[in-house]
Formats: sequence, structure tokens, C-alpha cells
Amino acid sequence: MNVQPLQERQLFQMKRESLETRIRQYYEETQNADVVIEYGMALLVRNAMMMEDYSLMCKDLIRQIFLTCRPSERMREFCLYFYDYFEYEQWEIVRSRLFKSRAEFSEMTRLVRPDMKYFRVASTPTFDKFDEVLAYAIKSWSEKSREKAFEEKEDFYFSFKAVFEDDNGKKHKLTFSKNADICKSCEELFTLMEILTRLTIFQKNGVRRFRDIVETECESIVSQEIINHSKRKKRGQELRKSLIK
Repeated sequence: MNVQPLQERQLFQMKRESLETRIRQYYEETQNADVVIEYGMALLVRNAMMMEDYSLMCKDLIRQIFLTCRPSERMREFCLYFYDYFEYEQWEIVRSRLFKSRAEFSEMTRLVRPDMKYFRVASTPTFDKFDEVLAYAIKSWSEKSREKAFEEKEDFYFSFKAVFEDDNGKKHKLTFSKNADICKSCEELFTLMEILTRLTIFQKNGVRRFRDIVETECESIVSQEIINHSKRKKRGQELRKSLIK
């Protein structure tokens, strides 16, 4: 069976169970640990952006790779992001396998440590945050409109559209749709999107897709589904068109 590499559509839109199956099948056929680690990084971004639960995706496979595969630069670069995947004793084994000393580990992970709070399982959004996101989205509305919005909150959807340039300078969008946590700070959103520019897995016709973030064109959207005479319509409101760190 020839398993094709996964691209952004699969990694950011497929349901959890199907996606985990596809990733396991890809690894079983290719044994390409570095690619699977990059898949895991993309899914960490998805989990941090969405209120649905995409935490600890392919946990057993990620553990297996870090604990048994030959150490690589990709594993060293991204290992700290997967800290929650391991028990403490397992993590110590991973650290000692990938680095010659604690000092080397500390130096290599020093710059990314402040960003870890955005990726930890305990800090990523769940549907318990829905009311907070809705309150943020409609904060400029009148009091009467805000009250009505909360009465109809099941009709609201939140999206975040990130804009990137590829290696040829061509722009394209990546949308986190329907239940995105759009009340994150610009700094947090930038940090999450910047991860994608460090990945090599996203290519089209040999051209890397995520070279740079076009910060001024990213935007958060709130949409409300309006039911009128059995016809469903959506209205949207742009909330932000800047992503300056």
C-alpha cells in the first residue's frame, strides 16, 4: 500500500480518529520519524487554536519515536513541545538520548521555553471557553445586542484566517474554522502561526508553503447563522486585521 504524505487539508480538517489512523499508516510504511514529528507540531498548533480536543494526538507513536528512534536534529529542535506526552521518567530518558548533558538541553531549548505555555495541554482551549470567546467577539455591541447574542449563542461560529507567503512569495490562507479561540492575544497567535514557518512538510509542486506570516492580513471572524423562513444564512464580522507581535 502506497501511503501519501499528509498535507494541510488533512492535518487541519480531518477528524481525530481518521487522522491518527492516517499518521500511523504513514509511519508504518515509511518509518519517517522526522515527518511524523512535524505532523505532531502541526497538530499542537491545531489543538492550541481550536476548542475541540486535539490534545496528545498519536501519543503512543510520538512516545515510541522519541524513546526508540535514532536521534535527529528535528527531534532535538521540537522535543520540548511534546513534554506532556511523557511521564517524568520517560522524559528523562528522552532528554538523555537527545542531548549530551543538561546544559546542552537547556541551551538548545532556551529560546522556546517562554512559548511552551501556549502549547501545554492544560492551557489549550476547550468548549468551556466558548462564553469567553463570544464575549470577546461581541464586546463592541450594544448591551441589548450582547444579551440577545448569548441567548442565541449556539448559532455563533468563530474563525481565524492566517495569511502566509510561500517560497515564491505567493500568498495563501490557512483557516481555523468554526470553533477557533479568537480571543488569544496577537503575541500568542503569532507564536502559534510562526511554528508553521519552521516546518518542511507543507509543499506544493516542490514549493514550501509556509515561509513567512503576512501579519497585517490575518483576521479573526465571528459568524452568526440566521434562520429565516427555513433558509440558513450567515453573516460575518471581521474583528481584527493585524497580527503584530
